[in-house]
Amino acid sequence: MTLKIVPAILCGGSGTRLWPLSRSHEPKQLQTLFGEHSLLTHTALRMNATPNSEAPLIICSQAYAAEVENQLFENGIPSSAILEEPMGRDTAAAAGIAAHWVNENLGEDAILVLVPADHYIEDMEHFHTAIIEAAQTAQQGNICTIGVTPDRPETGFGYIKRASEKLKEAPGYPVEKFVEKPDAETAQMYIDSGDYVWNAGIFAVRGSTYLNELSNFEPDIYAKVLAACNCARTETSPNGYKHLQYDPLLFSAIEKKSIDYAIMERTENAAVVPAKFGWSDVGSWASVRELGNMDKNGNNLTGDVRIVDSSNCLVQASGRVVALIGMQDVAVIDTPDALLVCHTEHAQSVKKVHQALEKDGHSTALGHGARSKSFASRQRGWARNWLFNQALPLWADIGLDREFGGVYEALNMEGKPLHDMGRRFRVQARQVYAFAHAHEMGWKEGAHALESPLNYMLKHCWLETGGWGHIYNRDGSLLDGRIDTYDQAFALLGLAWAYKVTGEKRVLEAATKTKELLFNRLRHPIIGFVEGIPATTPRRANPHMHLFEAAIHWMELFGDEQMADLAEEIFELYTQRFCVDGLLREYFHEDLTPLPERANERYRLIEPGHLLEWVFLLRKYAKMTGRKTNTTAVLEAFSDTYGIAPETGLVMNYCYPDGTHPENVNSRLWPQTEYIRLKLSNDSLPEQRKGLEMLERLKKHYLNVSGENMGYWHDEVDGAGKVISSNSPASTLYHVLGCLMPLINEKTASD
Repeated sequence: MTLKIVPAILCGGSGTRLWPLSRSHEPKQLQTLFGEHSLLTHTALRMNATPNSEAPLIICSQAYAAEVENQLFENGIPSSAILEEPMGRDTAAAAGIAAHWVNENLGEDAILVLVPADHYIEDMEHFHTAIIEAAQTAQQGNICTIGVTPDRPETGFGYIKRASEKLKEAPGYPVEKFVEKPDAETAQMYIDSGDYVWNAGIFAVRGSTYLNELSNFEPDIYAKVLAACNCARTETSPNGYKHLQYDPLLFSAIEKKSIDYAIMERTENAAVVPAKFGWSDVGSWASVRELGNMDKNGNNLTGDVRIVDSSNCLVQASGRVVALIGMQDVAVIDTPDALLVCHTEHAQSVKKVHQALEKDGHSTALGHGARSKSFASRQRGWARNWLFNQALPLWADIGLDREFGGVYEALNMEGKPLHDMGRRFRVQARQVYAFAHAHEMGWKEGAHALESPLNYMLKHCWLETGGWGHIYNRDGSLLDGRIDTYDQAFALLGLAWAYKVTGEKRVLEAATKTKELLFNRLRHPIIGFVEGIPATTPRRANPHMHLFEAAIHWMELFGDEQMADLAEEIFELYTQRFCVDGLLREYFHEDLTPLPERANERYRLIEPGHLLEWVFLLRKYAKMTGRKTNTTAVLEAFSDTYGIAPETGLVMNYCYPDGTHPENVNSRLWPQTEYIRLKLSNDSLPEQRKGLEMLERLKKHYLNVSGENMGYWHDEVDGAGKVISSNSPASTLYHVLGCLMPLINEKTASD
């Protein structure tokens, strides 16, 4: 039977023993440790050259799938598919999704060869021979691993004991047992016996065989792998690479377990092919030193390094001179934001440093920061994956009320809807906008998702007396009939985008009624627009800002002259009334003159998030019309200087006009999104970097729910970064979508 080999490169793990080059979101397999390529690229080139081989599958984290594709594309390496895991579930699950893909696409006889992305292979010819022999052994129904013939009593590897006789009609040997990492004396005994090999973590198996074994030994893992695979989405990138993306809720349900524990130590079909091809798992800086070019004193040097009277050292310099004098057996790894110095005998302990940094939430544990080559690319890949494959699908599923229609106000922190919470009209309108705009960005399900909140709005929320009510019960009955101008602004925004997507007459009619209400009943007799019906005081700039936003969208989408006049009117209000002494204020008298300094403390507070929103909208309006105001620079500078919480680096909810901070410097999620959107929309590379760095902080503080980025969020943290909110508001999707749009729609200058 002709061999058909399908390499599957396991590109997970964080390689923490190789910090600071390897980081949680930019792990060692994506880094260049020796030669001209990353470990992943070396492995992909090696597997692509295997005889009888299909283009490799890549199994990796969604977080860096974009960087994986970039490296493959830049080096001209094809891929059968990139399988994106929303979160790590160990090798039993990774092999399961690969086996399912092979079974479905290449048939039951194709041989899946699982190889780690981060290993070093010296002798390509002998490696390929071992792969062929393992595949031939797998053809006979075995799960065959490749065992590396040991050349030293290594205590850091697991061992495999093989039988004395080969299998019939196959080049492999039956496995007698797997053994854990031994002590030095036992390891020497293994070598002396000649029956033991190192477990290199390379497996060959038919896809159908693996799934059968998984079903037998781990039926729950098998069922959940199958469920995740059956719901996977396939997308093709502009470079022609296929990406499979898995539902995070389904995938997170899979138990974490390795192939070794799940199957290999339990199956009667385990086999091993002994081989010797110069192998290293590249597990520490000590092993990296041995793999590169060394001088006569055993020093492995990269970058601008000066060394005197030193031996057996590994030095990697980055951007500055590194000098060593009188040193032996030392690793020095210098990166722009972190420096490691350690004795190579203690290289395994580097992992402890990474763990401590990660526990403290230090940025150097996660990634290389905004100055790294792959940072913007990684953030863009994350943004598209998280928004289109986690957040939007979750809110368009769990966030929709299948019984009464509409969207839920919020989810609890287990991702379950809060059925009894009153529904603000603005949330229905915001979700219409979010789903419609996402549809225009390429999320195909958006047109269908927007129907539920749109139908709920049109059926229940327009009052008989005119206007959209404020709060509703789940069944659509009215809870608060106040006509809030802020709500009407979001009605106009949502209806604009709903009409853009659907073209339905009923949507345009609803928008027309809303405009009539705004201009005929919500105008203030002195200036601007009232807070609502009934009118209240003090008056605020914020409803006017959202009318400004809605007007800009109607101008942009449809060239609406009436809304263009509204936008100009509010621009004038900003310049003449809302901006006082160069700084935006929140609250005003009846005639929109500023409240006195002795006013209620609450009315004196500045919201940095609102400053950032105004700056974004004013600059957008300037690009559309040429109408500019120099005060945007002042608002942005004020937010950057006084609006950032000192301990967390997050945008605070409030500060005072003189830049002082209130006692509680809490930070909600939405101001962070306004900061990110503004910075990423800037043509300046340093400003874009600020936005990307804030996005990292946003992910850390708000999106990390129960250890995973599941598509919903925490709403608020205190000044120390502790979560103080108890639910995940649906209204935030509008903000999150806005901040990720610059990453998804356009390339940033940092690429």
